[in-house]
Amino acid sequence: MRIPGSKYVANRALLISALARGSSVVSNIPENGDIDLLVGMLRHAGVSVNSVDGTVRTLEIQGSAGRPGRTGSHFIDAGESGTLLRFAAGFASLLDGETFITAGFRNRQRPLEPLLKSLEELGAEITRGPEQGGFPLGISRGLKGGTTVIGGQYSSQFISSLLLAAPYADNDVEVKVTRPVVSSHYIDLTMGEMARYGVAVRHTADDNHEIFYVQAGQSYTGCNLTIPGDWSSVNCLLAASLLLQKEIRVNGMNVMSNPAESEFLAILEMMGCCTEVDCESVTVKSCSTLRGIEVDMKDSPDSVLTLIPLALAAEGTTVIRNIGHLIYKESNRIHHAAHELQKLGAEIETTIDSISVVGGRSLKTASVDANNDHRLAMCLGLIELTNKGMKITGRDCVSKSFPEFWSYIGFIQEAGEKCLEIQ
Repeated sequence: MRIPGSKYVANRALLISALARGSSVVSNIPENGDIDLLVGMLRHAGVSVNSVDGTVRTLEIQGSAGRPGRTGSHFIDAGESGTLLRFAAGFASLLDGETFITAGFRNRQRPLEPLLKSLEELGAEITRGPEQGGFPLGISRGLKGGTTVIGGQYSSQFISSLLLAAPYADNDVEVKVTRPVVSSHYIDLTMGEMARYGVAVRHTADDNHEIFYVQAGQSYTGCNLTIPGDWSSVNCLLAASLLLQKEIRVNGMNVMSNPAESEFLAILEMMGCCTEVDCESVTVKSCSTLRGIEVDMKDSPDSVLTLIPLALAAEGTTVIRNIGHLIYKESNRIHHAAHELQKLGAEIETTIDSISVVGGRSLKTASVDANNDHRLAMCLGLIELTNKGMKITGRDCVSKSFPEFWSYIGFIQEAGEKCLEIQ
């Protein structure tokens, strides 16, 4: 079985490739709903995106040198992809003509206005429609540059969207981000991909802000790359193996490819697990007793719900702090995770930015709902490994990020070996 490529790297690499000068070949692209929507947006905008191997796993993108798209109007449906919605707003500011953007029901409820105001401050013209969230949005080209100030408490994707488009503004762009800045490792990831394609971002700070500066006149240069493995997916497999008391080795993983989610390894060690990491693989050995911990997961939001099944199995209480931004995800993850797990008899308390889980309690069988949230569906699937008889509604929503999740879980569950190896 093969670990999917990182959707975090893929969506940045594909968008940058579309804006670059020259062609790029991107391989090991994950096959999931979010990436399908992104590729569809690029093609609809007139970017040449062609399969190299007959699938979407390897694509050749002919870059547009910062001027993508046909003349006239463009239409983008971001569906329920929050990343695409935020990145599309910046991308649309570079297109000729007016671009109309719509989104799915939950996506229209998620914060976007701070990003739109920053784009307007940098010169884009934006109209808001009559629907919830101001949809459909109309965005016209006109990124002139300058300075914008934006809050960092909602989503790092706002900052990434501004930075990705910034090289093609008429003048230098300065983005001042008011602290606290959540998921900051994902901004680092964006800057790393920009650097890979030849664009420099200067990062400084003052007493109240993180400051990002992009000099005008830079442009991305096409390149070939292989997308690294997806840590948020791997973390689910590590958790599944621990719950089933099996050792697992996953090859082809580099902890530096996504420090935000590979920090999960350090969390496992805090809980008493033994991990071994080298430049190409990670091994997690089963441990007889997990212990409850207190942990700040401000910068690792997509692994919070992966930790909860382990917290339920641990001795003592686990407290997960600084996760208030989870209310803006595919569901209100703080509320919905607690609500669904309480149906199983789990002892969980929440605040506006934390979850406390009491471990070591026997759970009941009950019907639970994934609330169309792929991370919550995977969380419930992990709990199901040791709580047979529960029924999960909405299991298929894992297709958004990890369509193979249930196959991998079945493989780990059914394998007779106590030591598993996955490529």
